[in-house]
Amino acid sequence: MATIRDIAKLANVSIGTVDRVLHKRGFVSPETQLRIEAAIDQLHYIPNIYARQLKLSRHYQFGILMPELHQDAGYWGQAAAGMQQAGQDLAAYKIQLKYFFFSRLSEDSFRDAFSRLLDDNLDGFMIAPVCLKYCGEMIAHIPPAIPYIFFDSDLPDTRRLTFIGQDPLKSGILAGRLMRMLIGDKAEIAILRVLPEDYHINMRTEGFCCYYTGNRFSNPIHVYDWYETEEVDESAVLVNRILREHPVEGLFVTNAMTYLPARHICEAARGKKIHIIGYDLVEANLAGLNDSVIDFLIDQSPFQQGYQGIQILYRKVVLSADVHDRIMVPINIVVKENAEYFWHAQGSAF
Repeated sequence: MATIRDIAKLANVSIGTVDRVLHKRGFVSPETQLRIEAAIDQLHYIPNIYARQLKLSRHYQFGILMPELHQDAGYWGQAAAGMQQAGQDLAAYKIQLKYFFFSRLSEDSFRDAFSRLLDDNLDGFMIAPVCLKYCGEMIAHIPPAIPYIFFDSDLPDTRRLTFIGQDPLKSGILAGRLMRMLIGDKAEIAILRVLPEDYHINMRTEGFCCYYTGNRFSNPIHVYDWYETEEVDESAVLVNRILREHPVEGLFVTNAMTYLPARHICEAARGKKIHIIGYDLVEANLAGLNDSVIDFLIDQSPFQQGYQGIQILYRKVVLSADVHDRIMVPINIVVKENAEYFWHAQGSAF
């Protein structure tokens, strides 16, 4: 008797893709669907209804460890909206989501949320490993039998099932290329490396600098560390310091907080245009983009990350399907002329 695995092999697709066609859940191109349907006919596939019902009689709980949704100007709410949508689409399969929120700016908050995640009886984890300093230590406590995936940021030297997100090194390189288009080959540039640091912040910074050093451009690049806090906005002080110390013409901000220094740049520069490139299509950044204060935003498709992450856990835990080691989302370049099309694709949760 033919199996889903046989269909996947014949059609040269993944088991998860075959499952989406069999259960009419979309996200499959018409060409791929026709190929799968042809394989089903050729193999005379008959669903094993008894085994399916036995599998679906179980309830599955996936734990999600992520920053509080308001942090990073609401970026995390967009990712959570994708998770919520995936949870609704999989409700018939008795998939339940349980959230464990932490403050990205507090080690104690992170450790507490991670401990509660580990103590719960869950079937799989979806984790945003954005606390580089102490995340690796906590990851080591995850039982080997529990699959976990990373989203938004990666920790490559772990036994994570997969990572879904953007290539941070390449996005940094792209930001460097965009900056050169704006200011040329000699103007000075400042980078705001937002702390507390994590893997993708570091790699974005490295990628940006590598673009200039690798192409032997002579632009001086000055890296400033900006420790983000919720109590005090020190971006105005930092912007004034940068412009006092260097005649910069470009500013690269490494996360969604781009709008904060952008708010102060016009006044501090006294009429001089400072070109700004940052990340994420959150509402505050969109306003800066529309006002031509921010030149480019690099969008990470957080809704897609959230949605696909839950689908990946479902395919692994429920279907026992293989998944790719890395699932990369597009590096989207957003300007004010196309921002509305990306904005409509985002969402917010809760």
